[in-house]
Amino acid sequence: MKNIISSFILIIFFMGCTQTDPEWKRGEVYKSEKLIAPMGSGQSGFTEMKPSQTGITASNQIGEKEILENQHLMHGSGVALGDINGDGWIDIYMARIRESNVLYINKGNWTFEDGTISAGVACENRYSTGSVFADVDGDRDLDLIVTALGGPNSLFINNGDGIFTESILPSQLNNPGSTSSALADVDNDGDLDLYITNYKRLAMRDSLPPPVISFENTLMEITNNRWIVMPPFNQHYKTEVRDNILLRFEMAEVDQFYLNNGKGEFQFVDITQGDFTDEDGQPIQNHLRDWGLMAQFRDLNNDSHPDIYICNDFESPDRVWINNGDGTFHAMNKLAIRHTSNSSMAVDFSDLNNDGNQDFFVTDMMSQSHILKKTQMGTMAPTPLSIGEIGDRPQYMHNTLFLNRGDHTFSEISQFSHTQASEWSWASMFMDVDLDGFEDILVTTGHMYDVQDSDSNEKQKEALPTVTSFDEYKRMLFEYPTLELNNIAFRNKGNLKFETVSDGWGLGTEKDISHGMASADLDNDGDLDIVINRLNQPLALYQNNSNHPRLAIRLVGDKKNTQAIGAKIIVKGGPEIQSREVIAGGRYLSGGDPLQVFASGDQYMSAEIRWRDGTVTTLDSLKSNYLYTIRQLNGSQPETVNKNIEPIFQDVTHLLDHTHHEDPFDDFSKQSLLPNRFSQLGPGVMWVDADQDGDEDIFISGGRGGSIDHFENIDGHSFTPFSVVKNLDQDATSILSHVDLYGNQGIVVSTSNFESASDDMSVLATYSKKDQNEFNSLNHMAGPMSQADVDGDGDLDLFVGGRVIPNQYPKPATSILYINHGGQHKPDENNSIVFTDIGLVSGSVFSDIDNDGDPDLILALEWGPITILQNNDGRFKNITSSTGLSNFTGWWNGVATGDFNEDGLLDIVATNWGVNTKYHFSPDHPRKVYFDDFDHNNILDIVEAHYDDDFQDLVPERGFSCISNAMPFVRDEKQTYLNYAKSSLGEIFGASLYIAPYLEANTLESIVFINNGNGFNPVVLPFEAQITTAMHAGVADMNGDGHEDIFLSQNFFAVQKETDRNDSGRGLVILGDGTGNFRSLPGHLSGIKVYGEQRGAAFADFNMDGRIDLLVTQNGAQTKLYQNINSKPGLRVRLRGPKTNPWSFGSKIQIGYTDGTLGPMREIQSGSGYWSQNSPVQILGLKSEADYLNIQWPDGSKTTEPLKGNKLIVTYKDN
Repeated sequence: MKNIISSFILIIFFMGCTQTDPEWKRGEVYKSEKLIAPMGSGQSGFTEMKPSQTGITASNQIGEKEILENQHLMHGSGVALGDINGDGWIDIYMARIRESNVLYINKGNWTFEDGTISAGVACENRYSTGSVFADVDGDRDLDLIVTALGGPNSLFINNGDGIFTESILPSQLNNPGSTSSALADVDNDGDLDLYITNYKRLAMRDSLPPPVISFENTLMEITNNRWIVMPPFNQHYKTEVRDNILLRFEMAEVDQFYLNNGKGEFQFVDITQGDFTDEDGQPIQNHLRDWGLMAQFRDLNNDSHPDIYICNDFESPDRVWINNGDGTFHAMNKLAIRHTSNSSMAVDFSDLNNDGNQDFFVTDMMSQSHILKKTQMGTMAPTPLSIGEIGDRPQYMHNTLFLNRGDHTFSEISQFSHTQASEWSWASMFMDVDLDGFEDILVTTGHMYDVQDSDSNEKQKEALPTVTSFDEYKRMLFEYPTLELNNIAFRNKGNLKFETVSDGWGLGTEKDISHGMASADLDNDGDLDIVINRLNQPLALYQNNSNHPRLAIRLVGDKKNTQAIGAKIIVKGGPEIQSREVIAGGRYLSGGDPLQVFASGDQYMSAEIRWRDGTVTTLDSLKSNYLYTIRQLNGSQPETVNKNIEPIFQDVTHLLDHTHHEDPFDDFSKQSLLPNRFSQLGPGVMWVDADQDGDEDIFISGGRGGSIDHFENIDGHSFTPFSVVKNLDQDATSILSHVDLYGNQGIVVSTSNFESASDDMSVLATYSKKDQNEFNSLNHMAGPMSQADVDGDGDLDLFVGGRVIPNQYPKPATSILYINHGGQHKPDENNSIVFTDIGLVSGSVFSDIDNDGDPDLILALEWGPITILQNNDGRFKNITSSTGLSNFTGWWNGVATGDFNEDGLLDIVATNWGVNTKYHFSPDHPRKVYFDDFDHNNILDIVEAHYDDDFQDLVPERGFSCISNAMPFVRDEKQTYLNYAKSSLGEIFGASLYIAPYLEANTLESIVFINNGNGFNPVVLPFEAQITTAMHAGVADMNGDGHEDIFLSQNFFAVQKETDRNDSGRGLVILGDGTGNFRSLPGHLSGIKVYGEQRGAAFADFNMDGRIDLLVTQNGAQTKLYQNINSKPGLRVRLRGPKTNPWSFGSKIQIGYTDGTLGPMREIQSGSGYWSQNSPVQILGLKSEADYLNIQWPDGSKTTEPLKGNKLIVTYKDN
């Protein structure tokens, strides 16, 4: 009988929501309705509906009285959208600050009536901020949650007729400063639970005069530079010392989390009682007093349970809580997200690349305008220099866009995607505005006063001592500029890149101050319209103009989750595979209607519904321009997918237990405008069988204060550590194998004098078991080294690259080629002119790039091209221009060669800075750096510049404060941040700029240059190679398929304070297909997951199983060793050369197959990629049955060896 009644109620519900339209069709679990013709004009975007038409005239007013009382009121209010009376039309609830809230009943045709009083939802005499409609008691009508700054927070239960009964939500706080609400079924009991973010009812600046809350009156030093906050102020502040700077942070209020008891009654959950644990699995013991602005429930890890992302303002970090499946939560792994926005306002989620994983976007406050960027310098606390710190999560003052790597860790790609700046932002929303299958981004913007304006802040700091009253102090706020702004829209171009749409697709035609935003189909034409709560202007309603084909889906859940919150919809058959997750609330101060709209085409489509309880409903033959209402009925269990992933590599780092040491150093003491640190560029690494026992040993260079370390390989099962040199007084940079005149094995190491006294030189040192030799090399920092027999006399000559001249960046540095004369290295005077002032050399490799049998030299330059020096009988000629490579100037880091298209010619792979950065280069508008002593103080000044479209001219990269501190005349001449911001580079530096030397770069991508015999064809490496800085490039066949692959070491944290660290990589395996095409292998498939600043890396088969293994170093952090466990074993080749070149460096080998084809050409090299050396023992992957091996020896002679078995040792004919 109970089941019969339930079924009867369900039928009545469907009938009540069904319009009497003859085109409706009823199926087992759905009903369909043909959509009316689109109401809009047809052009993608929105049109604002005027109050005279809609009847909506209410505005969220705030004036001087409210501002002087509480500045937090300027953060505005939101809207809630939903059909509260079951008539099929979406109604609007508007929260307000000064006046009571308003409920507008939708009467159709864009007309609305005020139904506030009869509904009983006015919320008089409170500062209402947020509002959400949701069915919290499971009776199939919408209830209402209203939050307020200073409370109370209310739950309004819908009596079934659009009339509400109010109850106050329980709280452990007195008058909380609540903001936004989000709901989901977190504990699997079928009803909706609630999370409310809290800000703070009243900031201390609005509570007490400045002298009372001064540092002197609130802080006390208890020991040397250790401070505490004195009572009673310790209830509001905490303190910290960073980089010897005393900081004080105001604390906010604890958020409120509630579980639904099944009756629509919420019971408060204290997160310190064990339901929430930190990253280490320990219960949260202290309340988290974060500045909460909004939270959203989403299933971040695809386990069907709702997780929580919480946006927190200021220094309080964003929180990401992963649901354990039972309504308890643990903090997301520290390494899953590497950095966040500083002032996180709002978050929204979308599957940007249609891989079935959730990506997300967070708004902050960076401007798109150069002028505002330079005047709004912000108040973010300094990020401490943390050498080797990997688990921290710094915050940056711009939007962030997080791409899911597929294993529920994220790369932050906002600067790659061009979404990093959307002005002073509040709400954000993904929506496919142009219905092309890709979700776009909408952002509300504006603030009453630009309190980030640096000129105003300086004026107020100067005026503060003269202020005589608290009221006068508060009124200083009115001296800031106002900040009405245009709302922003980013159009998704479908390649993970976005473009700013002019006039915000109609949302930004006029400047205003917009806060809460929500979407719903207000006119029932099957697309989503927008409602925005604006400050001191009427509520804004925007009609969606699109007339593109669409598919609308509304879900009806069972039990008490009647709107199927947490369900996912995957639609196929349209222009793209599209997915959505149904949410309740989770907008900035707002909540929209859960209707989902998808782009469609001419073909039938299918929809898969993954309900919150894990069951699945699949519908086929869905028609375009229809609304489908789908209920949860007899859903099937999803098919179990075997996710047993076997990555190529296994982490065996425990075999080494090595950590690179790096002493801290102030790189900016002499040249304060350096773009990056040069004291943290190492280490390099090398494999070689130093003890000649048949297995490869390891050598790793060290930083100043550290050691050069040797790890002796014990039969491929373990390593025994030794220190070659301890307590280094300079950074050791590159490290290579070395052999003396008598064939004694050792190493050669270069060092950096960057941190040394001005008269110290960089050193070259050779070490062997018999002796040690050191000799001065360069009067500036030595970087990469490479060895080859350049003069054909049978021994190895040595190139040492000049990396940078201390205190003279970016002046081109000189490099040196040392010729080996009877075991003694002498500078080569014949080639000295070629290497004089050649540039800032970061990477090098000797390689027979012109295929004439002798080693040419390839260099990676910062502020220059990949440079080729062609060897002609020991004389080098720069042929870069004739090869076309001079067109690609960059911040190149590493360089290696490999035959990627298997034509027998060696191609070039070069690593670069990456495009996920504030720096943007192009051939038309290259980035420039000028260098001169502009202020005549005997210090070389650095001026970085880029082209600005608004100025149509070059503008400075660095801010007014940094530039004027380095060159005080700039402050004397420009006086203010605004004057500086409005000036082009020429207007700031005058005639001196045009006679100053400069360098430029136009390329940021890491690239493979395919050798065509006459020049090179560039192939930009896949997206994952471009989203962070790449350092090392290594070439080997990692998966054993007979084609050359690439490994990139990634990330760079040692940047200046105005730049984000580059941390979106974790080491990248790129698989080649033998035709010059590449695909990236994500970390959970490759097995490579290195989260720190990776530097040198090297390949070897350390356990002699025929698979290539990998060693990756990190600056100041653990060296990672990866054993190849899943690739196909290949051919192991060892060439024995003469005693002066026993490893036969410079030889080339190539497999011949029984079918007549040839494999890729492989060259044995000493010194390649970034400061490193691979094992000279080669592992060649096999694509089919191998027949023979072609060998070209270093002297140019050639032999062919038949192949039998999987190991080959070949001895040079003269041995």
